Amino acid sequence: MEGQRTPEILDYRNENGHGWSFYKNDGVLRKIDTTPEDDMEMMRKVQKFEFRDDDVVIVAYAKCGTHWLWEIVTMLRAGHSEYNKKTKRVAMLGPGKLEEVDELPSPRVLNSHLHFRHLPKKMVEKRIKTIFIMRNPKDVGVSYYFMLNGVKNTKFSFDGTFTEYLDLFLEGKVPGGSYADYVKDWLQVKQDHPDLPVLTLFYENLKRDPVNNIKTVADFIGLSVSDELCQQIAEACSFKKMRQADAELKEQVFNVSDFWKKGQQVVFRKGEIGDWKNWITVSENERFDDVIERAFEGTGIVFKYD
Repeated sequence: MEGQRTPEILDYRNENGHGWSFYKNDGVLRKIDTTPEDDMEMMRKVQKFEFRDDDVVIVAYAKCGTHWLWEIVTMLRAGHSEYNKKTKRVAMLGPGKLEEVDELPSPRVLNSHLHFRHLPKKMVEKRIKTIFIMRNPKDVGVSYYFMLNGVKNTKFSFDGTFTEYLDLFLEGKVPGGSYADYVKDWLQVKQDHPDLPVLTLFYENLKRDPVNNIKTVADFIGLSVSDELCQQIAEACSFKKMRQADAELKEQVFNVSDFWKKGQQVVFRKGEIGDWKNWITVSENERFDDVIERAFEGTGIVFKYD
């Protein structure tokens, strides 16, 4: 945390007034919902959160498959492919209500979009099993735009064009900050804390070969499961079935019509690999490639774009 003084407000809205204001917390851009002080207090509470020994935590930048993976891990731990009526938001470390997270029965499957430095301090000491999932930046960028564009809440929403948004995304001036910085931070965590058990997954691999990737997850969290159960979970967690379950079975923590614009499919929009080709122009793609090449140089990460 950067002390108790009031931090500098960074206004990154463009000339059309589209975008957000931020402050920096330990070098990470944090969008301002109420005040920086309120956000810093929320972060302090998260850092004091008490893990249980059998907790599993899913960490990811927004729109990288957190909902999907949360359903998979929840089903694995339950030993069946039936949906939990709760949504992953009730088990989220960040903007959710931590007292509700604390009341969840064990074994808990927690999730967060926060950087490692903002997560509970005892994460390494308790060797909490952590699953880090990443997705190719182009599909992340497109999916994130449609979520931000579909929100009614003016403090979070983005009402500008995709081109306007892409400028901000490539500069890391979006809620959550730079995607490249988030990914590289977690890669550094794996180097700095070898005792912290971290499984790294790619969205595209999970999409193309769900059964084997689900089996890998089960092995990582210490479960012996059959190929049949992995197949059942893969089918239950197909994009179409998850969208249907979200609409018909899930207990929503807020009134969807109050939060999302009418007709928007922002949480479960497409879930495809390569949808970015429908939105990013040739010139924008060249710029995107240049940014990605420089940002991920030396990491060894190879993203799959189609």
